[in-house]
Amino acid sequence: MTLILNFLKEHNSNLDKISEIFVNQGPGKISSIRNSIAIAKGIAFAKNIDLYGFLSEHLTDKSLNQLVKIDKKNFTNIKLIKPLYSS
Repeated sequence: MTLILNFLKEHNSNLDKISEIFVNQGPGKISSIRNSIAIAKGIAFAKNIDLYGFLSEHLTDKSLNQLVKIDKKNFTNIKLIKPLYSS
């Protein structure tokens, strides 16, 4: 989490300025993907913002503009992880 906060600070931003989060769903190492999704989900839940998932194969030039194009093509998934509540 420290890395994320330092990144935001370097770019003159903070968690209150974020309105949505995009997280890579793979392919990649399962532990890295699982950790990334868990952190993104925690932030999204705590800040009540939308969480989107995408596949890295759809991201050809690794830029924000490419993420916007992916989102417009409906390649993102807003139902990345459904919460599971036990009683």
